[in-house]
Amino acid sequence: MKETQRKQLHLGILLYGCGHHQAAWLMPDSSVDRVGDIFYYQSLAQLAEKGCFDAVFFADNQSFLAKDSNEMPAFWLDPVVNLTAISQVTNYVGLVSTISSTFSNPFTA
Repeated sequence: MKETQRKQLHLGILLYGCGHHQAAWLMPDSSVDRVGDIFYYQSLAQLAEKGCFDAVFFADNQSFLAKDSNEMPAFWLDPVVNLTAISQVTNYVGLVSTISSTFSNPFTA
């Protein structure tokens, strides 16, 4: 008899400060006021870990939107800074980031 192999699904989450919809930050119950709060990202990562997610992901961004832009606010903190802070309050969730080798020092990338 052939033994059946169990396949495992790994889940990761991209923590986007105010939601993934372009206008989510405009909703009254959004967390737009916490986009620059490191404790907010720590609590989101802890929630992901509690929900058995395998990884927390941040994408690097090399620019900010114009001050008068009506688009969703960008991240305020560097992904490596966010993940460093998250590592202090989580135990099992993986920490993943992209990093630009054009705008970062080679030893950082």
